[in-house]
Amino acid sequence: MEEQYPLFYLARDTFPWLSDQATKTASQKADPRLGTLGGRLRIFAKEFFQIPDLQKRRFEHAASLEGILLQLETALSSAPFPDSSVKHAAKHDTASTSSARQLPATPILDNIAMALREAENDGKEGKRRLSILKALARSALSKANIDFETMFSAFDDCSKIGHEDDFELEETPAPKPSSKHLDDIAGYENPQGQSGHGRHWARLRLKPSYQADESNQIPFDMLFSVSPNPAHTPQFLWQDVQILVQAPPRKVRQPGASADAPMEPTSGGNQLGSGIPESDAYERVETLCELISSESGSLLSFKAIGDQLMVLREVTEVTSRHSVQHEPSPGLHLGQFLSNFEMKHGMRPVLAYILAKAFWKYYDSDWMNMGMTKDNIYFVGEIIEDEVAYFCKPYLSAHLTPESREKALECQQVVGMIHQYPRVLALGIVLFEIATGQQFGVEGHPDQWGPKMVNENLRKLQKLLLSCEFCEDCRYPRYKAAVSRCLDPTLFKNAPFNLDEPGENLKRRRSILYGEVVDPLRQLIVGTGLDSELDRFEQTALSPRSQPRPATGVTIVETPIPAATKFDPWLNNITKLNRTLRNGRGKSVANGIPWKIAILDTGYDGTVPAFDPPGRSSRIKAWKDLVSDSSHPVDTDGHGTHLLALLLKLECPADIYVARVAESSLTLGKLAENAIAEAIRIAAKEWKVDFVSLSFGFSYPVEAIRDAIADAVYSKGGAITFFAASNNEGFNSNEMFPASLGAPVISVRGTNRNGAFDSTYNPALSSDESVFGTLGVDVVSDWPGVNVGRSMSGCSVATPIAATIAAMLLEYAVASPKDFNSEDLRLMRTRRGVFEMFKGITTNSESTSNLVCYLTGNLTEIGVHAGDRRYYVAPFSFFKLSGAVQTARLIAALGRHPERR
Repeated sequence: MEEQYPLFYLARDTFPWLSDQATKTASQKADPRLGTLGGRLRIFAKEFFQIPDLQKRRFEHAASLEGILLQLETALSSAPFPDSSVKHAAKHDTASTSSARQLPATPILDNIAMALREAENDGKEGKRRLSILKALARSALSKANIDFETMFSAFDDCSKIGHEDDFELEETPAPKPSSKHLDDIAGYENPQGQSGHGRHWARLRLKPSYQADESNQIPFDMLFSVSPNPAHTPQFLWQDVQILVQAPPRKVRQPGASADAPMEPTSGGNQLGSGIPESDAYERVETLCELISSESGSLLSFKAIGDQLMVLREVTEVTSRHSVQHEPSPGLHLGQFLSNFEMKHGMRPVLAYILAKAFWKYYDSDWMNMGMTKDNIYFVGEIIEDEVAYFCKPYLSAHLTPESREKALECQQVVGMIHQYPRVLALGIVLFEIATGQQFGVEGHPDQWGPKMVNENLRKLQKLLLSCEFCEDCRYPRYKAAVSRCLDPTLFKNAPFNLDEPGENLKRRRSILYGEVVDPLRQLIVGTGLDSELDRFEQTALSPRSQPRPATGVTIVETPIPAATKFDPWLNNITKLNRTLRNGRGKSVANGIPWKIAILDTGYDGTVPAFDPPGRSSRIKAWKDLVSDSSHPVDTDGHGTHLLALLLKLECPADIYVARVAESSLTLGKLAENAIAEAIRIAAKEWKVDFVSLSFGFSYPVEAIRDAIADAVYSKGGAITFFAASNNEGFNSNEMFPASLGAPVISVRGTNRNGAFDSTYNPALSSDESVFGTLGVDVVSDWPGVNVGRSMSGCSVATPIAATIAAMLLEYAVASPKDFNSEDLRLMRTRRGVFEMFKGITTNSESTSNLVCYLTGNLTEIGVHAGDRRYYVAPFSFFKLSGAVQTARLIAALGRHPERR
């Protein structure tokens, strides 16, 4: 297999190793571009580790992949690779395919791949050469002799190749069931010869992708009503139907041909289907609707041959495995579906992508005569163990009538109509309704909208797009951009519609539609990792909606906590320890140099009880409002006040700097991206803080924030650590950004008071590195307008507590100048320093059954979470040790710092 696709396998084998070298070099050089390159290399290898041969073939002939490999080879060649470190590696043998095929010269990458294979097989020579190659590779990458813009563009092209359907790259139109095929099935003539006709209802399943089988046939799944005119029958039943449509011949570039040479069609394979003999496999049925009405309870399989439909006579693996039983009802249209069910995080953008892609795919077909609005996108219940369950499986409804066969025009060239493509406008409305959960209130088929209705809908939606809050998993620039382009009357200005020749520029309009609407949603899905969740979403039954709830990343208990429960032994003992540390600082050499913590959130309200004790307000050294530029503290939400009041009550041994980066916890998302990036720069360069608390996260990487963090680390010489909330959805989702960034961020999880990692605030491990958690469950703190405070749970609460514990360790060290010098204190403020100190004062969660902590004067066994590499961070047991042991623990931790090795 590798001989057939040498470039693809060379990339797959070397990119993870190169990713490690690029990431580590980026960390040392504080180069965000190299860090991004490392991430893109890792993503490529991860996403395309197992893909069909068709995609491998496309990669093998893609200029984008070849360009990436050649750029890497050029960059690596800038280092002096001596002959002694690199032995000749033979190029993959391609004689079996064609000796004329000219592969790019990549000797260094070939040698890296060879060394990796030898090292994997415990080869000493391979390991020795790999160590030499590692040093040389980092030296070469540190020079950054790479055209990053071109490189990242090439990665985007590769991503598109890896996620295209089988037939989307072909020049020929995508195959699909025609209205003639559907008419053969849906048409029904009165058997008694009486006048009048009945029509079966049809539903076309909309999927994120359509892959051809080995016989180059694409299956389309449909539902047909068992009875014609089912609305007038006492029982509504569905018949499952699969229609196999022959895809265009696949095209590949012949071995030895140049990159500009035309691609030749391959053999179509067995024309009747995988494993089906060509003779007697299908037969023509005179009255297909009789099969639909037979209530067989099995899947009916048809094959489209020209304009004719043939029915499969034999049982296949697909038909025998079919076991879905649909609810005998019309189902729910999209508006009802959004109102009645809770959609799991990520389902909304996935559903939007599926619908937008279907709209593009069927744009030039009879299916778009049906329109695409909330009223004709349906979800059909499935009966599972006598219960009806609904899944994220959309169908396009088609009540087929002779009139629907008359193809309407995509463009309504009516004087006074601002947006002359009402079907595209209707898609924008659907995407908006999915993202906000709001019902837009427009009715009727888009083709029937007059100028007044189109103009009113357009203006209304343009205003709502600026003011409405999107659900959390849709708060992405790409999602809003896709909706905005649907509302743009000039979307097709470079491919205008010609009434005399409707097909003119049609291909260009479809291309624009994909690039401006579908592809941004695809990039969102891929960039957030939701593409790996598609199968799970389809198989996860949805829960009925109980009551509206905000799409926020934290859990807030709305009921005020009685004053009697405000005393918390866990938090109180942190406060006591901080008072002891403050007294122990005494007359140390660094006594006049306080530590600095920045908290970036929704601001704060200085009237809450936490500010009452004398001197507390003076702990806040700076305020910056990046939302409304207010000169005085403000918090219209309460989230930031809760966290800042917690720091004050813990008497955190640091001066506090506050930046308001969002108006509310619900807008700690896309709208706050630039504000957060600017606040990070201010915290590092103007305030010169040691620690930054980020009690929020994104489900996608934010380039501006990533660059700001890298710049902050560089400007502070590495002596700054960011603490970021990990995730509040447990194993249902990955770590959020920037917690997922790695160096220089400490990802913080939430535990209970016994040290057990709460499943809700403990996402799956995303790397081999250890992770940390501290108290994040039922933490009471002040809230604006509530005298007794409120309880809040989540990683966002644990984050400032983790920053406080880091400051406590610094406070301990600064009080012992004989044991810790200025360089030690600098290392303790680096991310790796905090990482090693946290490990030094805690015990791995698998072995903490005998660990004790000081809570209320008694020794209490710590509860643990069953999992490896998770560390419960609490200072109680550490500060119960003797001074000599405490010092030894911290010195040992610093000894593990890379700068001390």
